[in-house]
Amino acid sequence: MAIGTAWLSVLMAASLQAKPASADTIQDYLVQQVCVDANDVPTAADPITCPGTARKLRIGEHLPYHKWDMPTQSPLAQISDSYPIADLQGRARVVSNFFFTRAGTVPYFAPGAPTGPQEGDSAYDIIGTDGNYASILGTYDQGGGWQPFWRNAQCNLSDSWIIAPKNQTTPFGQGQASSNLTASFPQCPTVDRFSTSLTRWNNYPDYLYQSGKRLDTIKSWHFSQNSTNSDAIEVFMFTKEYGKTKWEAWQASSVISGPDPVAVQMCGVGTNDGVAHYGNTTYYLVACHDWSFIFPADNGGWDPAQFHIDPLYNSVNLLKNTHMQCTDGSGRARSCGTTGNTCRVMPPWNRLGDLNWTFNQNPQAPRQSSNCSLLFSIPTPPAGQSVYQDTQGALPAGTDFSYGVALRAPLSTGGTHPATVAIHQIDASGTVLSTHSVNAGAQKRYRIFKGDFVRNPAAVRFRFEIYVGAENTEYEMTDAWVAPIP
Repeated sequence: MAIGTAWLSVLMAASLQAKPASADTIQDYLVQQVCVDANDVPTAADPITCPGTARKLRIGEHLPYHKWDMPTQSPLAQISDSYPIADLQGRARVVSNFFFTRAGTVPYFAPGAPTGPQEGDSAYDIIGTDGNYASILGTYDQGGGWQPFWRNAQCNLSDSWIIAPKNQTTPFGQGQASSNLTASFPQCPTVDRFSTSLTRWNNYPDYLYQSGKRLDTIKSWHFSQNSTNSDAIEVFMFTKEYGKTKWEAWQASSVISGPDPVAVQMCGVGTNDGVAHYGNTTYYLVACHDWSFIFPADNGGWDPAQFHIDPLYNSVNLLKNTHMQCTDGSGRARSCGTTGNTCRVMPPWNRLGDLNWTFNQNPQAPRQSSNCSLLFSIPTPPAGQSVYQDTQGALPAGTDFSYGVALRAPLSTGGTHPATVAIHQIDASGTVLSTHSVNAGAQKRYRIFKGDFVRNPAAVRFRFEIYVGAENTEYEMTDAWVAPIP
């Protein structure tokens, strides 16, 4: 059994651990713990202080508490949790989500909540252990969009954004490695322009956090170049109790004149007032989140399965060209919006009726994904006008599927704009066997609209379709999927 699969099995079994929990490798620092009662049911208690036993959160369990980056549940705070998810291929996967509070509301993760993981203020990193290291496979946020960290043109995601060696036991001393990666292109293959970066790691048995807690910590520095003398550094800290517990962003003194006072206020502990020295370079702290403050989740717990993860990381997306790949004249993948590059309407996307469509190529607009996206509208009243794609090739094994899309109305000045996201199951003769749909209300910011269905045994293909519900309204879509549920 592969190491990654073995670790996933351990997480699913999740045998109880006596407090304090023991840990041997970086794998034990990726998923947060939960306190459990006498019946092995997770409680909202802080794993640092739970009265009985603590264990890792299991796949499929509701999360009874959230990690915050402030000592109060303030609208200025951020939530980040670290939990395992199922994977279609049985690989170990851990999500570190982020809920930003720019909307001015206290984060509230619960079914039906007005804000939450499907809104446009959320983001995530996803971590795997497929190679020689625990590494970040990719990230997603509303500013940069969907960004997998490709290690080579063969579309390998492992060992690109390195955290630490996965088989090195704690305690250990400082080590380092270099890796190649690019996050410029949302789709693969034909990617190029790889850069080399340096990662350092170390283990600190008694690291002090802003909350006053001292925790056994694995710390990882990711330099923007293959040297300690780089333009920038991202620092990640992982603990056995909380998984990813702290993040810092630093920039060189050649780029910025001093530390950001807000970042220093948020993370004054352990940052030397926002000044650090590596190699021959002085770095200043420009952003920081310390998620070591614990508060119970609303309504008794939050289901991590609500949070959409792109099928690239844990399933198989049956749709193609879902992020509207941008290419140059030679057909090579390029970043959307770069001079001389063109986003093209490419098969297998199609349209019905009077629908107008084009690509969005302006990633510099505020809060807009740098992935290419499809803009579409209808000039006449809705009558079956749509954007659609038929799946190609044999359908994979499995009976349970999910589907959805990130959708918005970028020119909206308020309210919602109706659309319908549908999936049709079609047999060999072209007959529609069944239709499943969700009603969507597009707003200024992206929201994810999704549903699920059970495969009809007679279905040989699926049609994914978005019906436009309002004329003369511009809609924008990206990140569409139809995928087996792991």
